Amino acid sequence: MRKIKTPLTFTIVDTIRDIPRKDWDNLFAAPAIEGYGYHRNLEEAHLDEFSFYYLTGRRNETIRTIVPFFIMNFSLDTLIPGPLHKWLAKLKRFLCMKVIFLGSPTAEEFYFGFSRHEELGAFLNKALPKIYEFAKENKVNAIAFNNLSGKNKFLAQALMRRNFIRLESLATTMIEIKAKSLEEYLASLSKNMRKDIKRKLRRSAEQVVLRTEIRSNVDDIIDRIYNLYLNNFTDSDVHFEILTPEFFKNICRNMPGVAKFFITYDKDRIVAFNLCLIKNDLFIDKFIGFDKELAKKYHLYFTTFCHNFDWCIKNNIRYYQPGTTDYYPKMRLGAKLIPLYIYAKAFNPLLNTIVRLTAKWIEPKNIDSTLREIEEEKEKKHLKQKLLQH
Repeated sequence: MRKIKTPLTFTIVDTIRDIPRKDWDNLFAAPAIEGYGYHRNLEEAHLDEFSFYYLTGRRNETIRTIVPFFIMNFSLDTLIPGPLHKWLAKLKRFLCMKVIFLGSPTAEEFYFGFSRHEELGAFLNKALPKIYEFAKENKVNAIAFNNLSGKNKFLAQALMRRNFIRLESLATTMIEIKAKSLEEYLASLSKNMRKDIKRKLRRSAEQVVLRTEIRSNVDDIIDRIYNLYLNNFTDSDVHFEILTPEFFKNICRNMPGVAKFFITYDKDRIVAFNLCLIKNDLFIDKFIGFDKELAKKYHLYFTTFCHNFDWCIKNNIRYYQPGTTDYYPKMRLGAKLIPLYIYAKAFNPLLNTIVRLTAKWIEPKNIDSTLREIEEEKEKKHLKQKLLQH
């Protein structure tokens, strides 16, 4: 006689402390570098834009699935920079909606904990109604799976079958480190880029002797770190969140051995920082901050990048992930794009139509000229191949 499976039962909790660490690590692959400690740090950072939750699925009292999610008031103009952003900001109250995002607001891509003994379709059939019910209770307008990558192919297909709308998100980037030295890496770049970097490094060295300190505690310099972070935050066209000093102060405590600060000094003055997440063969250059007065003079973007990249080579790191936005220098430095997508569904049919219509406006190529050039180059190659076939 066939044994009947005990059904999955779902619970939503509002703190990661209600989830045993061992259960989290058992379900998340590797476990994920932006894992338990990272989510705990987000909770403790008191980020006003977000309310954090976790959907847990149990079978026979054993946790079999964990999906982090958050609620925020999201406006479609958030992802549109320049003059159009300023115009749309006037319509903010019409474009703003309360959204459940499944995933994390600051992770490089989407991930969730899922037992290999579970079946994805059956999970979604049970989990989505629970999310919809929670959304109704909290007067949420839409739900979205945030930043799915190619690793989530089967989940993406399942969501499309359930009438979710696919929207392009800002791609993340990755450099596979094959060089045995910084000099060998620079030699692999284009001639113009190689000359440009060497010229910048030489000019910086002629003006100043920079030194870098790696720290796991920044309590005594947190004010300076946060001011440098705000410098970069205010210079960026696209904002999804603003971090707090608590985020930076506590991250190394919550992610011991993984989170590290690379602090760059000019004598005793801190001129730059990189908050990096490092685990196994992956280095994520997560958040940066530069001294506004000295950033261009000392070419801090490239001097800190070369220092960190050299550190990766010497420490046998294989993948360097410099993150999203500001694609022009990253692509010239050899980074490859990792496409990311948001799968969304609004509960109001009219709002769903608006999301569909605005999807083209917020495509990444409309936000970043480098991505637009890459897309145009792809189209040219595709057209050339079609002509050759005929």
